[in-house]
Amino acid sequence: MTVQLKIRRLKTGETMIAEFTSFADAETWLRERPKFVDVLGSVSTLGEDQDMRLRRAMRPLDEDERELVASQDAAAQAAVQQALQREQERARKAMEERAEALSTADPNRPMHIAWDRETGMALGDPADPREIPAVVREAVLAWVAERDTWVHPRNCYVATANLMVWPGPLPKGEDERVQQGGQFTTLSGDPPQA
Repeated sequence: MTVQLKIRRLKTGETMIAEFTSFADAETWLRERPKFVDVLGSVSTLGEDQDMRLRRAMRPLDEDERELVASQDAAAQAAVQQALQREQERARKAMEERAEALSTADPNRPMHIAWDRETGMALGDPADPREIPAVVREAVLAWVAERDTWVHPRNCYVATANLMVWPGPLPKGEDERVQQGGQFTTLSGDPPQA
């Protein structure tokens, strides 16, 4: 019975397959596992009992090996943290650039409104500097109330909605403040009382 183990050289990170001509040879090698070689697992299809026997046979990592693994883990964690910080900085700069661009955009352009029955109404674009006017709030609440009548017969209510709403005078050819294509989600039961 051939046994294959996936191993990793701790100093280089190189992974490879170690192949043994018998289960006994694999057990012996694991007891005498070379220094700075870690065993990642079996590649061969083994029964649960055989797999456990191999795990028990493996020489535990010594202090030098544990220190190397700990320093590698710390370095990997630091690299992940640095990448996360770079991504957060990139996202922050992109948000600032978008907010700057929007500050000079047409104030009557459609507003993306995110409505939630529990948390209320907010701009769906965090970079949008505009305040939500009363006319938009009224249109969103009317839109939601109408959808509530649609889903109420099925014992549901509107829980959230995402809409595009004209905040200023309606452009020529538009007869609805809330643009078509608004989306909503529902929940079963009676809506929570405000």
